[in-house]
Amino acid sequence: MRNTAFSPTPAASLPRRWRIAALLIALALGAWCYAPGLRAFFAQDDFAFLALVRLLHQPWLLFVHNHFPDYAYFRPLGVLLWWLVADAAGDAAWPQYVLNLTLHLGCVGALYALLQRLRRDAPLNALWAAVYAVHPLAIGTALWLSDRFDLLATLFSLLAVATALAHAERPRAAALFGMLGALLSALLSKELGIVGAAAAFAAIALAPRARLDARQRVLALVAITTLTLAWLAYRRAMLSVPNGDGAMHLPALAAFASGFCNWLRAGAVYLFADPRAPRWAIVCIAFATAAWLAAALLARRSAANSRPRLHVAAALLALILLPGLVQAPVAAKHLAAGVGSDLFFFNLIVPSRFFHLGLAGLICGLALITTSPRVTVRSSTLRLSTAGILLALVGLVPVSQRIAHGYADGTNKQAAAFAAAETALAQATLPQHGCQVYFLQTSTLWGFAGLSDSIAKGLSAQPERLAHCLISTEQPAWSYFVRKDSVQPDDYRPLHPLEVAGKPFPVLEIGDTQALYFSMGEDLRSAPPASAIFLEYRDGAFVDVSTAVRNGELKPKFATSNQN
Repeated sequence: MRNTAFSPTPAASLPRRWRIAALLIALALGAWCYAPGLRAFFAQDDFAFLALVRLLHQPWLLFVHNHFPDYAYFRPLGVLLWWLVADAAGDAAWPQYVLNLTLHLGCVGALYALLQRLRRDAPLNALWAAVYAVHPLAIGTALWLSDRFDLLATLFSLLAVATALAHAERPRAAALFGMLGALLSALLSKELGIVGAAAAFAAIALAPRARLDARQRVLALVAITTLTLAWLAYRRAMLSVPNGDGAMHLPALAAFASGFCNWLRAGAVYLFADPRAPRWAIVCIAFATAAWLAAALLARRSAANSRPRLHVAAALLALILLPGLVQAPVAAKHLAAGVGSDLFFFNLIVPSRFFHLGLAGLICGLALITTSPRVTVRSSTLRLSTAGILLALVGLVPVSQRIAHGYADGTNKQAAAFAAAETALAQATLPQHGCQVYFLQTSTLWGFAGLSDSIAKGLSAQPERLAHCLISTEQPAWSYFVRKDSVQPDDYRPLHPLEVAGKPFPVLEIGDTQALYFSMGEDLRSAPPASAIFLEYRDGAFVDVSTAVRNGELKPKFATSNQN
């Protein structure tokens, strides 16, 4: 008698050609929802990544050096993809968005592969994948280029869990090495990859003994544990080098508790009362949820005598809940105000990344609990589940399309002003030493303050021309990307090297590229550097007002403060 503990085939399975067609439709819906975002511009952290990779000449060093000096992050795979696209396309935005769309569709395909592993050829697998493809949380994560790390972590985590389940069903060396390769890729993409490792561990540790003997089980578990611990040790070494102290940001236990609560609360809002969704869409989601609940009750009744699959339940629970714990220290700060307190388009997009992987696990769980293993075409569970999915698609597709349109429009509003800044820099005569540029009156330009240096160098047709310059607004930039040893103390005065808790903030150095950190003091306000260039924003253009500043006719309102 066939063992149904692994990947049972429902009675109502679809022919192969229909499964392929349904998956293609799911991918097409996801691409259609995302398509308006292909005309979007860069936003916020995108400029920092763009500036870094356009000045970086040794991309392989990303794997042997910290590249987030101000955060305890080590994500070389995602930054490498930034470098590869920028090396081929320069400062063009659309190729970066094409890559994010490709990764988004890859996540949809990986989710479908996991659904196939959980319930072979089930008739609704592609429809469930379509829900993920068009969901605002998935589209929102893919829209912000700086969330590429989450796309990669989700993609490889889902592949790792699917491969782990395959190994538990039929132990093979190829499946074991495939799982380990996917896990390593997930870990190199983002810290969230540890969720994939935990889910794969649970899938193998709790798998029935029918096909996985003790030796095979122990071998796989030791391999997962060894890989994860080795990565943690390597990551710590990368974050503990003199140029990037990872111990600066160890969170307290209270941060995990408050952050996880914030994560649960914000996730519930996004799932059931998304502030970006019109009321009719929320009603559709409510009816879809009711249909799934009814289907789950019927499926539970009809599957009363089926064997439990504890390893599957544990793996999916890890995918659903562990992202909240892993990201809790960040969520404690970024989700403290809740969702909807700030309706600015970008601020509603950014939190999507917190739920990207968990949403995939939730959809897998819904697919299992709303369909009996022995479902038939005429069953009520199948009809209720299908009705719920169709209602969800009706409600979600227009919302995601509108989000993508809004994101493209919102980011493009600043593109003309940023281009004007590039034009002004291209026309300016830059000194070989002591090159400092100050953009004035930029408070109306969203994203410019704090990112002025990154914007200038990331969007420049010739970033090397600016590689020895420090570019600020009335406040210091978050970081200044320069060519190694091109900026000496005489070049940055009267700026001050940034200090934190009385200690110099670390300088990031990757090959011949450096990231420097400075603060402004009162001496800048009283005596602006004589060689500095001052460009004031007026009527959509930047005007050189350097002479007026030097003569004292114009006094910039620098954000001077204690340099700590």
